[in-house]
Amino acid sequence: MPQPAAAPLLAIPPALRHWWRGQPRLALEDSPAAQLIELTAIAPVERLMVLGPDSPPLAALIADTAGLEPTPLAVLTGARPAPDAEDVQTVRAEPHRLPLPDGTVDFAVVPHQLRHWDDEQALRVLEEIWRVLDHNGVAVFWEVARSRSAAVNAVWSILLGCNGCRPQLRTFGQLGQLAYDAGFAWVQTLPLRPFLFPPGPRLTVLVRKEHYTPKNIGHA
Repeated sequence: MPQPAAAPLLAIPPALRHWWRGQPRLALEDSPAAQLIELTAIAPVERLMVLGPDSPPLAALIADTAGLEPTPLAVLTGARPAPDAEDVQTVRAEPHRLPLPDGTVDFAVVPHQLRHWDDEQALRVLEEIWRVLDHNGVAVFWEVARSRSAAVNAVWSILLGCNGCRPQLRTFGQLGQLAYDAGFAWVQTLPLRPFLFPPGPRLTVLVRKEHYTPKNIGHA
């Protein structure tokens, strides 16, 4: 599966790009991330996975805010060097081929990655996330939302497109259908706000896995 292309920032010095991908990017692009703890009641014993090329700082923020006991896992997609973060386990992998056993994650976060995948690719990623989630595990996605205005979508294509590829922006209904196709039993919007950069509406969705087995059916 093709990896998300790097943003067209080649004119910016590498040291400045690396700095931006840490706390500054986190504060602007993923600004409401700390709200996840209150909105989802994530428990200290839950195992967290964050997927994306800049995932370590976000994994560290969520784990620290929620007081998570297990070390969070940051799955790095693409080949760029990882941003700095403490107390985070990192692994580099393709998003549709996660090097994890079935049912080993309780909580997954995928920020601003959906636009890089067409429907077939997004479905494969969703199916893989379903596989690694434990029973009643949840995954949260946020992405720039598709607009009803063709002019707004054209602007997003210019601002968010990479290497000539148009961003794959979706509505809640479109993402929800992909999630159901991947096997998720519950799909809902999540009121994460505000996102500071880039300006504009977001698609913020929580999906839940319900996978009953002889082992867990007595505790469902």
